[in-house]
Amino acid sequence: MLSDHDAAVFAGRGTRMAKSRTITKSRATKKGRKTMAVSGVKSPVTKPAGDDSPKLPKGEIGALDQMRGDEPGSARLSSRPAPDIAVNRFDKSELFARALEAHQAGRIDEAIALYGAVLRQNPDQPDVWNNLGVALRRSKHHDASLVAYRRAAELRPGNAGLWSNMGNCLREMMRFEEATAAHDKALELDASIKSHPFNAGLVFRDTNRFEQAIRHFDAALAIDPDYVDANWDKALALLAMGQYEAGWAGYETRRKLADNPIRPLEGAPEWDGKADLRGKRLLLRAEQGFGDMIQFARFVPMVGKKAAHIILECRSELIPVMRTIAGVGTIVEKGAKLPPFDLHVPLLSLPHVMKINEAELHRVSAEPYLSAPKGKQARLSPPPGTVLKVGLIWAGKLNPRDRSCPLEKLMPLMAQKGACFYSFQVDERRGDIAKLGANALITDMGEHIHDFGDSAALMKAMDLIITIDSAPAHLAGALGVPVWMLQLYTTDWRWMVGRADSPWYPTMRIYRQEAPGDWATPIGKLGADFANLLKARLGATA
Repeated sequence: MLSDHDAAVFAGRGTRMAKSRTITKSRATKKGRKTMAVSGVKSPVTKPAGDDSPKLPKGEIGALDQMRGDEPGSARLSSRPAPDIAVNRFDKSELFARALEAHQAGRIDEAIALYGAVLRQNPDQPDVWNNLGVALRRSKHHDASLVAYRRAAELRPGNAGLWSNMGNCLREMMRFEEATAAHDKALELDASIKSHPFNAGLVFRDTNRFEQAIRHFDAALAIDPDYVDANWDKALALLAMGQYEAGWAGYETRRKLADNPIRPLEGAPEWDGKADLRGKRLLLRAEQGFGDMIQFARFVPMVGKKAAHIILECRSELIPVMRTIAGVGTIVEKGAKLPPFDLHVPLLSLPHVMKINEAELHRVSAEPYLSAPKGKQARLSPPPGTVLKVGLIWAGKLNPRDRSCPLEKLMPLMAQKGACFYSFQVDERRGDIAKLGANALITDMGEHIHDFGDSAALMKAMDLIITIDSAPAHLAGALGVPVWMLQLYTTDWRWMVGRADSPWYPTMRIYRQEAPGDWATPIGKLGADFANLLKARLGATA
């Protein structure tokens, strides 16, 4: 998951700029959600760590703005006149103030245009170049953002925060060696700002070098032990390394993330894993995305043996499959009025309060724990000679990073007779099939999928699921269906590092990118395994 901290230099409104001060802007709330069959895991994402306030010329105001670096800008157009038309009506200070106001208000397109207008009047302003870089990066214009940072660095090379900003941009561009060099420069100039070692650690996180990442996170925590983002990313790194006791404890930091609110519940205590549940009604609260809920649902039967009645909260699309979990007494849709309960706990806190270690995780994951809803059964009509029915999911959510694999990369699999392919996409990416002229090669099941119960029934009719990292990957694994997952170079904590299997799903096989953006290697390995599987199936029917 992506996280890092950039900072813009903000000045007060007016034609004269007051004495220097520092302001911190709160984390923005994560926006939007994906539909059930293509969305991936929605783990909380930390925003960029705020860079230190640049050393400003006398009379200017420095302030920190912590900008999210993991979601595209969504600026709305301003009703103000176009900035290039209005330039002559404002002096430079007023124009800069308008740019800052737009930036702080989230009107990123307007801010970019106004910063440009200021720089056309006088390009020798490093703080304006820095702010422009932050705004451009937020709107995913990384190449332009990098240029802006370089222009700022040329004018003020001794600004540590600027080099940290530049490193963040380079990391998102997957130019990891250059990112490391930029962060090293920031640390050389000033290692006392907590975001500098933190941001440097994110490069090691994104290159799957978690021990080095943790050392940098610890350096940030030595400056501020309550640094939420560093505690959060350290927890994920520990989990990726299989250090479950410390990892689960740190995973509770998600409660402090502003984009992962857990609403307070009055009148009933939270279960700590120790209180006796005999005769008690326990509410398991919904969190995060579809994939997370499916993944952590494996712990429900364990706690179900301790309580008199389990109430499970989840989003409506999950209700049909969550009903099939052993030990669930009542299902309630997230946001609906809750029935009476005695204690409550977030579902994703169960491994922490129940002290799940590696051995226990393997035990509870050994068997499928979800099933297709009763009465739902797929009716397929594969072509004569089909020995292998394959479900496909190639596209998913774009944040915190795009996990999608171009469908055309998978099409060589379809050149071999004996296999029949079914698409489980339910969003606009269903259109990829027609765009590639693949209607005769792939059967689109999207119209038949309305919730995860429909997906489960169709998956149970498959011999194999080939998918990206997504909620359907979790669903297939929870159902016990063989699932081959294509994984990005930057791994997610739950898939760990350097292994083709998963402790979470015994039927899963992982095919990993060995370099950023390289699908050729994992698809080549998957293709070879697929050819062997198909050959074996054809041989068995000969």
